[in-house]
Amino acid sequence: MDQETIEILKEFGLALVERQHHFFVDESIDNSEHVPTIQRIADTAYEYLITKGVSTKISTKVKNELINRGKELFIKTWMIPFDEDEEPPDEKEARRTFDQLLKRRQEIG
Repeated sequence: MDQETIEILKEFGLALVERQHHFFVDESIDNSEHVPTIQRIADTAYEYLITKGVSTKISTKVKNELINRGKELFIKTWMIPFDEDEEPPDEKEARRTFDQLLKRRQEIG
């Protein structure tokens, strides 16, 4: 698979991650549903690239970029304060929550 096709696949994966994020925000789905969906999108891209003969290194890089974009969007949304919040949003808590849900998804398989 040539580099241009890999880039197109990555861009498509990023579009899926962003669309999933909009769904997460618009439909108010739970974090425990959203983060595993981001993981599934990234895993699917990785598996597809591997089956097409792309190296593990490049496939992992694409997978990580998709997860990182999902995490960036998750944190950005987390940091929007709500009127009823007693304390300001905590970015460390947002990162920790995303990472814990991601880890839980990876442990389950």
